[in-house]
Amino acid sequence: MTSDVDVIIPVRNGGKLLHQAVDSVLCQDGLRVRAIIVDDGSTDGSPQKLPRDPRIELLVGPARGIPAALNVALAECRAPYIARQDADDESLPGRLAAEVAFLDANEGIGLVATAFETVVGTKTIATTHTQPTRMLDKNPICAGSTVMRRDLLDQVGGYRPVFRFSSDYDMWLRCATVAGVAILPIVGYRYRLSADMTTVRHASQQRGYAELARASARARMANAPDPADDNPPVPADPHADVAVAEWWAREFAGLRSWPDVVTCLRRLPPRRAARVLGHVLRGASTQVAWT
Repeated sequence: MTSDVDVIIPVRNGGKLLHQAVDSVLCQDGLRVRAIIVDDGSTDGSPQKLPRDPRIELLVGPARGIPAALNVALAECRAPYIARQDADDESLPGRLAAEVAFLDANEGIGLVATAFETVVGTKTIATTHTQPTRMLDKNPICAGSTVMRRDLLDQVGGYRPVFRFSSDYDMWLRCATVAGVAILPIVGYRYRLSADMTTVRHASQQRGYAELARASARARMANAPDPADDNPPVPADPHADVAVAEWWAREFAGLRSWPDVVTCLRRLPPRRAARVLGHVLRGASTQVAWT
């Protein structure tokens, strides 16, 4: 089918949330939308349970990792605009129409995102508005909220497999060197916070790859060799990851998301997990800053 926007959705064991994520894309008004789902080695059968719909294209393959899965999807895209969507999140009504209208009206902008709300379970705990400033200091963009011009993605060369994590951040920095970047003030996306997200599960490696993305961007600006070209693996820091898991166990306890608490506790050494559990059971979790 011919579409205005191709939405790429990588998934591995998306469970029941995948159907919800795809529905949120197909229900977008005012545009012809196609959802391209890349099954990245799922074992739960969730991609195969999606409805038969000409607007859905399912690409099944082995586990390749997010960057490679995204590139598989990009090879199938034909629309002038390409959107991202994560398999456990939701696009809110009007999101894609607003982003496409903005790109149509602003030829110098190649990448647009939106503000987003963060949910734990069924509870909205925060709404985040950012601006695409100081991008070399931090990533201000929620990946699943983005729409990019197809010709811009062709120009920068897709996602780089060296970035096991933070591949989106690396993409934004490369796009920003050749086109404008904007974040709309509308809340267009619902981001799901859980103990299985990369920020929690692979915190130290994600930080390392984000720093590599920044070093790569600085090298491009200085016409220097790109450190990412050497394909350097970023090792995990087990001590840092344990500290992050403990912190999040307390956060999720404050949010009363008990399955996520359990998941975090399982990543801790037994004695440390017991100590954190004791604090949680005594109501000592006071670190929650969400409002």
